[in-house]
Amino acid sequence: MSSSPHTSLELALEVKNLMKSYGAYPGVWDVSLAVERGTLHGFLGPNGSGKTTTMKCIMGLLHKTSGMIRLFGEEPDGDAVQMKKRVGYMPESPSFPTYLKGREVLLTYGRIRGTSGGRRLDEECMSLLQKVGLTAAAEKTVGKYSRGMLTRLGLAVALLGRPDLLILDEPTEGLDPVGVIEVRDILRGVVSEGGSVLLSSHQLPEVQQMCNRVTIVNQGRTVIEGSVDALAKRLHGGVVYKAEFESLSPELMSKLKRIDGVSEVEVLRDNVIRVVVSKDYDVRPFLARSATEYGSLLLSCEREEASLEELFLTLVKEGD
Repeated sequence: MSSSPHTSLELALEVKNLMKSYGAYPGVWDVSLAVERGTLHGFLGPNGSGKTTTMKCIMGLLHKTSGMIRLFGEEPDGDAVQMKKRVGYMPESPSFPTYLKGREVLLTYGRIRGTSGGRRLDEECMSLLQKVGLTAAAEKTVGKYSRGMLTRLGLAVALLGRPDLLILDEPTEGLDPVGVIEVRDILRGVVSEGGSVLLSSHQLPEVQQMCNRVTIVNQGRTVIEGSVDALAKRLHGGVVYKAEFESLSPELMSKLKRIDGVSEVEVLRDNVIRVVVSKDYDVRPFLARSATEYGSLLLSCEREEASLEELFLTLVKEGD
């Protein structure tokens, strides 16, 4: 696991060596993560890896066995009401009293959170329902909501009071592709206004598009944490390029392997290779020059985007 170089003042959330046991059963063994202020942070792991337990411990819904949790640089003590007002939480598969209407759910939770009441709260609720695409369902009872509508309502509840930190457990569950894009835009808006987001999701391509950094956990432990690009470099041992040549002789292959910083050259198919560069520089001019020197041409060369899915699967398999 990579250690965070940040001070507590730069972090919206810091978790160190968290452990939560249920009797003799360890739900979480050793989870650490750090969410920088003003960022989207992905929290990934297979089912049963401890993500939901960790989130519930952060929110105080479960009592941790040991470890440290800091919100905005401070450790919550007691019920920490004022500190928790700065945090919006959405559990996995949110549910609400089925007899309440969508607008009534927001009004109820707004009053519980101590959000400004009266007309201001009503206006905020209607604004949030519009933001999550539920204006038309504001007066419909929650019992008639679809799974995707409940997810949208859960996000609206988490957004009440403009919290500084959102903790979201599967915030795109049950949503169609349009809904996923809408949630992405909402969360980017939160970050653009200075907020921070910790989210868990099984939609890895979506996490890769949204998040600045990710933490991957497996079997109750943090496996790795960092930016997607940095973690991919660690996985592959460098930056990966895919190059196609007019021709590819053994002599040219030998030359390519000797280029400074090139750690691996792999033939993918006729005249197409995969090049791993351990140094952080653009290797393409050197590939083109080498091709010309050996009577060939570099036809194309693209830097391969880091795949969060590949990284996730590799690390989880290593931990099994």
